[in-house]
Amino acid sequence: MFAIALGLGPLETITIAISATVFIAAFTWVSIKGDLRELANELIDDNNQKEEN
Repeated sequence: MFAIALGLGPLETITIAISATVFIAAFTWVSIKGDLRELANELIDDNNQKEEN
């Protein structure tokens, strides 16, 4: 939408759309990966505590 508003051509519009999609996908993947790592660490800690008791 920004590319169209700035009056850029079709090639620039497609390039900006692809770049934005890649950025959003990468950011989402890193965010999910971090959340999963945190969750896994919590589960490992819980299992270690149960084994010690």
